[in-house]
Amino acid sequence: MNRIEIKLPCGDLASRHLAIAIRHKIEPFIKHGEVVHLNLSDVTSISESYSDELFGILVAKNGLERFLANVRIENANQSTLLSIAIVIKRRSDQIQRKSTNISGTSVYHSKY
Repeated sequence: MNRIEIKLPCGDLASRHLAIAIRHKIEPFIKHGEVVHLNLSDVTSISESYSDELFGILVAKNGLERFLANVRIENANQSTLLSIAIVIKRRSDQIQRKSTNISGTSVYHSKY
């Protein structure tokens, strides 16, 4: 099996629109159970909106376990990793609350 590596653009990443394009490249690989290596070596910083659109939506669509099994984040600086971790945790918590409250009266509804 070939190594699937996607290099994120250099600089400060802040556009949801650009994140969507990267996510669309990743989704077919996850769907087929392949591991995608995301190279963030040229990323200086990442906004919460970019991080959510790329990583958060992948977690929302695939679940945390599948995301962690199929996505490898490589060469990211500390602040970028922190931004990604915050978004992943928030989306994972939303999924957990949604499944926990499904039989109760306070069901969380989300597009994803």
